[in-house]
Amino acid sequence: MLRLTTLIGKGATRECYIHPERQEKCVKVFQKPELAETSFKKELEVYQKVRPILGNFICAYDLKLVETDKGTGLISERILDDDKKDSKPLVTYFVSGRMNNEIIKEIRLFTKLLIANDLFFYDFNLMNFVIQKKDGHFRLRYIDMKSFNNYKSWSFLGLEHFSKTIARFIMRRRLKRMYRLLNLSFPPD
Repeated sequence: MLRLTTLIGKGATRECYIHPERQEKCVKVFQKPELAETSFKKELEVYQKVRPILGNFICAYDLKLVETDKGTGLISERILDDDKKDSKPLVTYFVSGRMNNEIIKEIRLFTKLLIANDLFFYDFNLMNFVIQKKDGHFRLRYIDMKSFNNYKSWSFLGLEHFSKTIARFIMRRRLKRMYRLLNLSFPPD
């Protein structure tokens, strides 16, 4: 059993800790441990489906769940910059005015891959993106596998699960919102 001590991130339902034995990895756990196993297994299925298409835009996962002192955990790559410090979220670059052409190009390429391959993610909160400085370049990393095919609204009554047209509409609307926030034109060139 892993003993988790160093918290590096926290979302609405999950926490992320540095792996106690492998510093280049992190362990995600649920604040409500009873949700972990089912949710993490679904997340691993999504990871295996989208990895061949999204490649380095997503972090690598270990395919087996682990037991921790905080419940079932999911091990993933810890996104680090060249200086071995944790990479910063996209919102940090945006708010500080440090967006650059390389980051914008990465955002546009990621968007094109989602649209071209009907990969229906719905949560484009700027905290779900991390900018990694690797080998002197900026790389966009998306860290929210749980939003794949998981649209939480009553407005379409779940029809996006049966209609790619509706799923595309919803995803494009959410992407447009993110592009407006970032002051970028949509669709990507």
